[in-house]
Amino acid sequence: MLALKQKDIFRYSLGDLGINLNFQLIGFYLAYFYTDVFGISAAHVAGLFLVARIWDAVNDPIMGFIADHTKSPWGRFRPYLLFGAIPLNLILLACFYTPELSDTGKVIYAYVTYIIHGVCFTLVSLPYSSISAVMTQDQQERAVISTYRMFFAVVVALGIIGVGVKPFVNLFATEQQGFFVAACVLGASSVILLWTSFFFSKERVEVPAEKYHLKDIIPIIIKNDALLVLAGAMLLNTAVWVTGNAVALYYFKYVLGNADLQSTFFMVMLPANMLGAFVTPFITKRFGKLKTFMWASLGVAIFSLSRHFIPDDQLTLIFAVSGISSFAMMFCSIAQWGMLPDTVEYGHWKTGQRSEGIPFAFFSFMQKSAMALAGSVAAYAMFLSGYEANTVLTASADKTIRWLFNIVPAIYSSLCFIVLLFYKLDGPLYKKIITELSSKELKS
Repeated sequence: MLALKQKDIFRYSLGDLGINLNFQLIGFYLAYFYTDVFGISAAHVAGLFLVARIWDAVNDPIMGFIADHTKSPWGRFRPYLLFGAIPLNLILLACFYTPELSDTGKVIYAYVTYIIHGVCFTLVSLPYSSISAVMTQDQQERAVISTYRMFFAVVVALGIIGVGVKPFVNLFATEQQGFFVAACVLGASSVILLWTSFFFSKERVEVPAEKYHLKDIIPIIIKNDALLVLAGAMLLNTAVWVTGNAVALYYFKYVLGNADLQSTFFMVMLPANMLGAFVTPFITKRFGKLKTFMWASLGVAIFSLSRHFIPDDQLTLIFAVSGISSFAMMFCSIAQWGMLPDTVEYGHWKTGQRSEGIPFAFFSFMQKSAMALAGSVAAYAMFLSGYEANTVLTASADKTIRWLFNIVPAIYSSLCFIVLLFYKLDGPLYKKIITELSSKELKS
């Protein structure tokens, strides 16, 4: 098979920017939007995030099954980018819309729109990620694909969402108007980027037709121990940045007393993320994706914890330590997505049943579970601390937000390092798997 061209990887990876303009707007601002703009209590927000993930436990594997068994002139996975982009971004607008409703009506509206968003997100993001498994079987090419994807998903999207959205919202008379218009602009951009990825992506790896049935979904997941370990690590790693991003605006607005510092903070993080994205392919090539993921997780834990002990008036030091943590976090984000396609071949080798959709569906479910876990823990902790929107923080609420911004992410990242100790799918084993699978295909 011919090596992938850089332009092929670039065009495919634009889709991750499209997905993350949507995904990160939700991750950064929806909890704040619900509590401080729409007027829903933090307790209801915590419950909403958990209930939505219960539905995903059913929805995601079924979507993986459907994607695996899809037949179309465009392949198995690409058509979902074409037909799913508009529904995904229309429901984004609904999430940031504020209809005049009673308190109960607002909660019901939030539940309905957020759960539908989760369904649409799976409809697009799962097939999109699955394309990477049928673009190449080369481990280093997969690491490069993951690097491009994370550059767009984290560096570019972070610059747009983390740095640009709040100043953009401030241009409007109310936050209600600002967030809705921001969702409109980002949603339209997302559609264009996803369609670009659809038109220029190719499913290049020829694989056997999928023959498994719905009843096989759970065994396919359970027997793939490499997938289970990696998904557990990804859940914890995702919880790190979801928690930090979700409480960042609360931290700067209430603890440090200046909401505008949030944009400055993420502007400073951009060079760290860019450098991390640039360096990661060289690190993974030298040390492997697993070791890169493990030791970077430990680094994130150390620097997140150390930030907790820096005085509030030492902003330069807070930003510097955060930048180092963000630099290490890029290693984790790139490595995990580069490792996921390897578990597809591992599962095929171990069970005799090949599925791209199910491993990616399980990963998608765990990613959204991390959002729910982190979001619910943060929201419920703030509720218990006595947090009330747009008022002076109590001592308990102040302490809680500080812990959520610093110590809780450090705990998640430490646990991620421990989980990765159980991951055994290294380079030599993967090469053996590819050789044996290729030999079987030639004989058949």
